[in-house]
Amino acid sequence: MGKDSKATPKNWPPTLSYLTQPSYASHLTKEQRNALATRGPDLEYEIPLSFPKGPSSLVRITAIAQPSHPANGQAGLFATRNLAPGSLIVPYYGVVHSDLAPPQDNTEHEESDYDLRIDRDASLAVDAAKSGNEARFVNDYRGVRNRPNADFRECWDLRLKQKSMAVFVLPAGKNATRKGEGGIAKGKSSTGEEICVSYGKGFWGNRRDEG
Repeated sequence: MGKDSKATPKNWPPTLSYLTQPSYASHLTKEQRNALATRGPDLEYEIPLSFPKGPSSLVRITAIAQPSHPANGQAGLFATRNLAPGSLIVPYYGVVHSDLAPPQDNTEHEESDYDLRIDRDASLAVDAAKSGNEARFVNDYRGVRNRPNADFRECWDLRLKQKSMAVFVLPAGKNATRKGEGGIAKGKSSTGEEICVSYGKGFWGNRRDEG
C-alpha cells in the first residue's frame, strides 16, 4: 500500500520501495489505528490538502562525493528552490509500526537508523529503512554545517486525516547567523543547500555504544 512504481524521484535507489503515502504493519491494533486517526489539541503543524503526492519538486536526492562529509559515498537531500523559514519540505513516509509488537515483528525496526516516533503514548513509529520517500535521505548536520536548517516534526496530514511525521524548514531565527537570514537556499545550480536536521544525542549515543 502506498507504493507507486510509475513515478520515482531522480536518483531513487532501485533496491528500495518508493512510497507516496505511509505503509502499515499488519500487527497494528485497532486502538493504535484509532490513535493514529485522532488529532490532539497540541498537534499544530499540518500537511495541507493541496500538498502534492509523489516525487517532490522542492528537493533532489544527490550522491555525495566529498571525503570530509560524514555521508561520503552515500546520498543527501538538497533544495531545488528557495525554502522559506518554517515551511513544509516533505512528509516522512515509511512503515508505521508498533513498539509493542512481538520481537519477531519488530527486530528490523529496533535496528533501523530510519525509525522515527509518531505517537509515544500509542507506541507508534514510522520506519523508512526499506521503503519510504525523499525524506529518508535527510542527513544529520554534524560534520556538514554549523547548525541544522530543518527538523522532523509530528504533524497532522489533512489528506490522510492522520498523524504523520514531516521535515520542515527551521523557523526564522533558528537558522540565521545574521538578522534577516533564514530558510534554505536553492543556490546557483539545480541542487542547492543540503537539508540537514539534528538526529539527536540519543542517536549518536547508540552509535557509540554499538562501536
